[in-house]
Amino acid sequence: MSKAAEMAADWWTERLQQGDKAAFRAALLPLIDAELTEHGICRLDCDYDPRGALLEAVHAAGLECKGFMFSAKGILPTKHSLRVTLTELEPKEGYGNWTPTIKVEEGTER
Repeated sequence: MSKAAEMAADWWTERLQQGDKAAFRAALLPLIDAELTEHGICRLDCDYDPRGALLEAVHAAGLECKGFMFSAKGILPTKHSLRVTLTELEPKEGYGNWTPTIKVEEGTER
C-alpha cells in the first residue's frame, strides 16, 4: 500500500462518527490504493452522503447508509472531501473550507 493511501484512509477514519473504525479503514485502504494505482488520483467525497469507496467502507463498518437523501447523518461529516495523489492530500472540511494541503513524507511514494 502507498503511504498516501494509508494517510487518506486514516484521515477519513478519524472522521467516522460511528461504526467499526477498523473495518471501515480496512475496506477503504485498498480501494484508495487501487484508484491511485490506476489513475494517479483518488477523490473521496461526502457531500451529504458518501459516494463510491466511502460508501463501500461505511457498509463494511456495519452501518446502514443508502448513499442519498441525507442517510449518512451522524456517520460522516457533511461537505467534506479529500483529493489524494501519491505526493499530497488536499482536504476540505466543510462548505468551501479548504484546509492546508498535507504532504506525503518523502521516500514513501511507490
